[in-house]
Amino acid sequence: MKTPIVTLTTDWGNQGFFAGMAKGALMSMIEGVQVVDVTHGVEPFNVKAATFVVKHACTGFPPGTIHIIDVASNHTEEHPFVVVKAKGQYYICCDNGLPAMAFGDDIEEVVRIPVQEHGVYNFAAYSLFARVAAALASGAKLNDIGPRHEGLLRPPYVGWMAQGDAYRIYILYTDNYGNAYLGMSYKEFTELRQGRPFIMTVRELEVTELMASYYQQHAQRDPRNKLRLTVSATGMLELAVKESSFTQLIGLKANDSVLLRFK
Repeated sequence: MKTPIVTLTTDWGNQGFFAGMAKGALMSMIEGVQVVDVTHGVEPFNVKAATFVVKHACTGFPPGTIHIIDVASNHTEEHPFVVVKAKGQYYICCDNGLPAMAFGDDIEEVVRIPVQEHGVYNFAAYSLFARVAAALASGAKLNDIGPRHEGLLRPPYVGWMAQGDAYRIYILYTDNYGNAYLGMSYKEFTELRQGRPFIMTVRELEVTELMASYYQQHAQRDPRNKLRLTVSATGMLELAVKESSFTQLIGLKANDSVLLRFK
């Protein structure tokens, strides 16, 4: 790439010094680099939330983009640091389940990042990942970085499952507005629905319509009159509360679930 792009997806928060240190290292080592903050607001150590962010926010960058993902990056022999190539982009991260969950069959190649036996990697994005990003930006091939890595950790990543005559759908991610992103895509929903009416049970509430936006005036049959089922920009079903927070008002969060039935 004429202008190297390196993105950062982390659980550092926005009040500390971590982002500044990492950006300084990248800008010192990669001439003309464009550093993009995808987010530093992933819930600390929440690999599933990071997976959702990476899957939907990082994959749209141009081929050749280098992504640094620092969430639960605790290096062990079982969870090594790796570089994953998927759809022409490079992801520097830890093999903690995120690469396999985020990229699945799109993975082209994986290499292990060598570490020093007595090295200190409490801040891997600064002490190690930035150097790997600089090597990739300079034209290094993956086999220049390290040996091929086989057997990525593949934890279950269940978005929804059949349960009798219904479907249990899990909440994968909640954003800073308190909106809940469900583990079923609009495409999957329409294929299962086949034009039939539906009832989505959200605690004691019932949702019976799919709305075009958060702001559509017609409300669900809901005593609070504000609950919306819509489709997010990611293509996944989304639950939101008009002018409020779904997670605060309804009390459901990531890993909780709702129940979907068709009539």
